[in-house]
Amino acid sequence: MAESITIKGRAGEGNTFLTTAQVIDGLVKMLTAGKISEAADVYSRCQEDIGYVLINKVKTKKDLQKLVANMLFRARDFDKAALCCENLGEFDKAAALYEQSDDYQSAAEMYAKIENFEKAAEMFERNQNYRQAAELYLKVKNYSRAAANYEKAVNYFVSGKLYHELGKFRKSMELLQKVQATEDGFDQATILIGDILAKNGYVDLAIKKLLNVIKGRSVGQETAEMYYHLAGLHRIKGNIPVARNIYQQVMNFDITFKDVEDKLKELAEGDGVPLSEGIVAEGPDEDIDLSVDLPEGVEPASQIVSVMEGFDFLQKIPLFADMPLSEMKAFYNICEERTFQNNEILIEQGRPGMALYVIRSGKVSVVRVEGNQQKEVATLEAGVHVGEMALVDESETSARVIARGEVIVFEISRDHFLRFLQANDKFAVRVLRVFVRTLCERLRETTAKLVVK
Repeated sequence: MAESITIKGRAGEGNTFLTTAQVIDGLVKMLTAGKISEAADVYSRCQEDIGYVLINKVKTKKDLQKLVANMLFRARDFDKAALCCENLGEFDKAAALYEQSDDYQSAAEMYAKIENFEKAAEMFERNQNYRQAAELYLKVKNYSRAAANYEKAVNYFVSGKLYHELGKFRKSMELLQKVQATEDGFDQATILIGDILAKNGYVDLAIKKLLNVIKGRSVGQETAEMYYHLAGLHRIKGNIPVARNIYQQVMNFDITFKDVEDKLKELAEGDGVPLSEGIVAEGPDEDIDLSVDLPEGVEPASQIVSVMEGFDFLQKIPLFADMPLSEMKAFYNICEERTFQNNEILIEQGRPGMALYVIRSGKVSVVRVEGNQQKEVATLEAGVHVGEMALVDESETSARVIARGEVIVFEISRDHFLRFLQANDKFAVRVLRVFVRTLCERLRETTAKLVVK
């Protein structure tokens, strides 16, 4: 029977028409005889999908299931090959095959079964199951990806808190301000916003932000944390009596609250003022103004606006010329600013490239190293990008890139770049088109320099 299964020629030119049962029986005989390649060829040329019927027929025969999985893989029917592997309990192979067939949900489930949570999170993210992805990224302590996915899952508080812990205060501020007053994390978000403002020298604005939230609310279970931080801000400003008064109110509510007792002792020892003076047991002291005036020209507002340093520069370079503002802002947030000193290497020849660099200031040399000799093939200045091949090709880099003097760059890691492309198809087409044009131009320049006159 196996020999009679032949599908040849074009439609209407000698095709052999067989029943599903005949094809299935013939494939099983071919597989049993070890003719896996021949079976894969026959299977792949069947116009109708008979894969699930075949899998169901051999589901009770483990050895035959393995042969079917092998055949399906050779025929490039990866999702059904994955199903066979899953039925066999070979979840690692099933995960890889589901990923290869773009079934990211199933791939995530398989990776989770073998406790490869990093890959499971990646698959959930690619399937736009951002909450599950965030939770798994958090589990494996990949806080940056967890933060990005919590943002996509519209959990701005957790995302903003993670960015705060990562030291990415600009992004943290953006997200924390989206937390609504009705949400559980609103008070904590306010505290974190105050912390960011204080870190950047805007202590008055931080105080005002906290006061806008706790105004009219006495120290209690929900507000003690905010009052505690408010006292710390007043202490930074040198408003010692006010700070001491607020700390005392917190202590009256809960004598064991954090280190409030130690804070009071430190303030008493620092200025010699008895603790009993100016203390109000309940509610704010009417004789002490807990608020402060904002700096001249600054109006109170619920929303704080931060400026993206270097955004205008990044927006003007040709690589991003056609990018809409919303995409440009999202892309800006995956960039890291780095500084290289004279003769420091940005990219080493012969090693896998890890990032794209956009030169913001200074210049770099692109050199080709051969033995102990190196030949400069190009000099790149501000506004030019280098290392783009690392983002589209995993092979080793073809040249060394060296800083000439101090160089400031925007760095976009390969991992961040690829994730961004996956989420922005139109941007991917634009950027890859620019990459191809740039590579062609550089190839022409290099060829011209190497031509022997």
